[in-house]
Amino acid sequence: MAKFHNPLDKKSNKDSGKRKASQSTKSSVKSKGVSTAVTAENKSRLGFGFLAIVVCFTLLVFRLAFWQVIKADDLNAKAAEMQKIDAELEPVRGNIYDRNKKVLAQTVTKYELYGYSLNLYKKKGLDSAAKEKNLNDLAKLAGESRKDMKKKLSGKENLVLLAKGLDQSQVNRAQKEWGEDIVVKTKVTRAYPNGTFASTLLGSVDSKNTGLNGLEYQYNEKLAGIKGRVVRTTDIYGNSLSVGSSKYYSPQNGDSLVTSLDEVIQHYVEDALAEGMEDTGAESITCIVMDPRTGDILAMASTPSYDPNNPYTPSGEEAKKFKALSTKEKSAYLSRMWTNPAVSGLYEPGSTFKLITSASAIECGTTNDSSRYSCPGYINVDGTKLNCWSPVPHGTQNITEAVGNSCNPALARVALDMGKYNFYKYIDVFGFTQKTRVDLPGEADPIIKNKNTVGNVDIATMGYGHGIAISPIQLMTAINSLGNGGVMMQPKVVKQIIGPDGKVKKNIKNRRLRQTVSKSTADKMRSIMEYYVSDGGGESAYLAGYRVGGKTGTANIAENAGYSEQTIASFIAMAPMDDPQVSILVMVTRPKKSIYGAANAGPIVKKILEKTLVYKGIERKYSKSEKNALAKAEITVPDVTGLNSSEALSKISAAGLKAKKMPEGTGDSFVVIDQYPKKGEKLAKGGTVYIYSSS
Repeated sequence: MAKFHNPLDKKSNKDSGKRKASQSTKSSVKSKGVSTAVTAENKSRLGFGFLAIVVCFTLLVFRLAFWQVIKADDLNAKAAEMQKIDAELEPVRGNIYDRNKKVLAQTVTKYELYGYSLNLYKKKGLDSAAKEKNLNDLAKLAGESRKDMKKKLSGKENLVLLAKGLDQSQVNRAQKEWGEDIVVKTKVTRAYPNGTFASTLLGSVDSKNTGLNGLEYQYNEKLAGIKGRVVRTTDIYGNSLSVGSSKYYSPQNGDSLVTSLDEVIQHYVEDALAEGMEDTGAESITCIVMDPRTGDILAMASTPSYDPNNPYTPSGEEAKKFKALSTKEKSAYLSRMWTNPAVSGLYEPGSTFKLITSASAIECGTTNDSSRYSCPGYINVDGTKLNCWSPVPHGTQNITEAVGNSCNPALARVALDMGKYNFYKYIDVFGFTQKTRVDLPGEADPIIKNKNTVGNVDIATMGYGHGIAISPIQLMTAINSLGNGGVMMQPKVVKQIIGPDGKVKKNIKNRRLRQTVSKSTADKMRSIMEYYVSDGGGESAYLAGYRVGGKTGTANIAENAGYSEQTIASFIAMAPMDDPQVSILVMVTRPKKSIYGAANAGPIVKKILEKTLVYKGIERKYSKSEKNALAKAEITVPDVTGLNSSEALSKISAAGLKAKKMPEGTGDSFVVIDQYPKKGEKLAKGGTVYIYSSS
C-alpha cells in the first residue's frame, strides 16, 4: 500500500533539523569553553555610555534653562530693539529778524527729486523723442547741462538723484510731467535771503542745522528747538505689529530773534565799505554803528565777507585762492573768515584812545581849560624820546587844542600827570580790563600791561593809544558813554525772543552798567570831539547842518614781537553832538594809499553818518556860517592825485579852493598819493582840499 506524505510533516522535519543543529552548535560552544554571559568589562562600558548620555542631557537642560530663564529678559530686550523703529523728528529752526521784523535768516523747505532712470531714459521701448524731451526738461529743472544729466540717467542705478534745492512749484511741475517715475524727498534748510548781508554777525549753520558762528552759534539753543521722536514696533518689512506699541513725541520748534540791527543802516554800511575797499586798497575794513543811549548795535560789518548760504566757500575771487589751499590751510582760512573782527579782533587803538585819556584826566581833576601843554615835536620820558606824529611842533596848547591836533607829547603828559593809579583806575572804569559781554561769540580779552610792573614810558605811550590792545566793541562801548552823559550801556544785538506761536517770550531790556565820568565831563568831551571835526584833523567827516564829533587814529600793526610799517587807520564819531543818537567806528586795515584815519576812514564815516541821520529823520540845523557857505556857488574838486605838490596846489587854487598838505610840515615838493575830497565832489568856494604825501 502506497505511503501518503503530509507537506506539514516536511516542515516539521525541517524545524526538527534546525533544533538539532542549534543544539549541536551550543554543544560545540560549550565544548570549546566560550561563555554567553555579560562580562564586567561590558557592564563598565555600558555604564560610561549611559552616564555620558545623562551628562549631555543635563547640560542641554541647563543650557536651555540659561537661555529661557536667566537670559530671557536680555533676549526679549534684543528682540524688542530689533523690532523697534526710533526716528528723530526735526524741529523748525527759528527766524532771525532786524528791528523792524524784516527776515535776515529763516528756515525753508526745499525738495530733492529722484527718478527711475529705466522709465525716464533707459527703457528699450521708449522712443528717442520722449527720451530727448525727458533729458532736456530734467536738465533745465536741475539747472545742469544735458551732458551731466545724461550721465546720471545712463548709470547703473535705477533710482538716481536728479535735482536738489527745488521749490514747491518746481516739484508740482515735475509731478505733473513724470508722475510715478519720480520720487520727491523733503529737506529743511537754512536760508539767508540777502546773501552776504551781515554775514559775520548773523553767522551760519552746518549740515546738521547747528550754529557755526555769529548769532546762529550764540543763540543756537534758543533757535534750534527740541527734537521730537516717533517710536513704533515693526516686522522685518517695516509694517507695524498689532501687538507692538507706538509712541509719538512732538518736536518743539525753535524761538525766533528780533535783533537791534536796522536793515537800511546795514545796507548803508556795507555799500560804503565796498566803496572804501576800492578807494583805499585796504586788506579789510570793519564798521560798527550803535545807539549810544541804549547800547543797541544798529549795524556791524566787515569786508571781505562770505555768503552764509555757502559757509564753506569764500565769495568772489577768494574762492579760487581757497581751492588751491591744503586741508589744514583751508581749515585755518574758514576760521578767519567766520571770525567777527569787530568783537574778536584786538588792535592798538592809536589816537582814538586820546579821548579816554582826556576824559579820565578831566574827571580826576589833573587837567582843565587853563592847563597848558608844550609840544616841541617830542617828549623825553625817563631818557626815552617819544616823537609826535607831526614833523611840525604844535607849540603850547590847552586840552581841547591838544586833542584837536592829536598831539602825542601833550597826551603823554596828560597821562603822566594823572599818575599810574588814576590812569589804571579809569582804564578799568571804561571797561578795558574785561570783556563787554556783548551777546556775540568769541569776544577777545584785552591785553593791558601789569600795573605793578608798568613804567612811565608805558604810561606815556598808552596815553596816546600805543602799547595797549583792545577790541573795537570795547572802544565803542567806552566812547558811547561820553555821548550818553557818562552812562555806559551794555552793548547788545538781540532785543526780543519770540516763541514759535509768534508771542514775545522775553524782552531784552537796556542795561545800564555804570557811570564812567560825570555829566559835566561827558559834556566837555563832546565839545572837544566836535572841535576835532569842525576845526581839527577830522574835517573829512564834517557834515553841514549836523553837529558831528569824533577822533581819528592811526596805529602800526604789531607783528613778530615788533611793529610793521602797515597800519590800521580808524575814525570814531557820533552825531548830533547836542543829543547823540548815532555812533560809528570805522577801521581800515593795511590801506595802500594813505596811512591816516582822516584820509581812509573819514570819508566812509561821512557817507554812513549822513545817510543814517537823514534816514532817522534828524533835522539839519545850519549855523550862520554854514548857511553863508551854502549860499556860495559850489565848485567841483579837481583831480590832483598823482601830481607833483606844486602843480596840485596851483590846480586847486585855480579852481577857487584852498589846499592843505598832510601831514603838517610836509616838504614843498612831493607826489600827491591821495586827496580829500575826491575828484568830482562838490565844495563851497574857498573850501579846503587835503593833499597827502607818503611820509
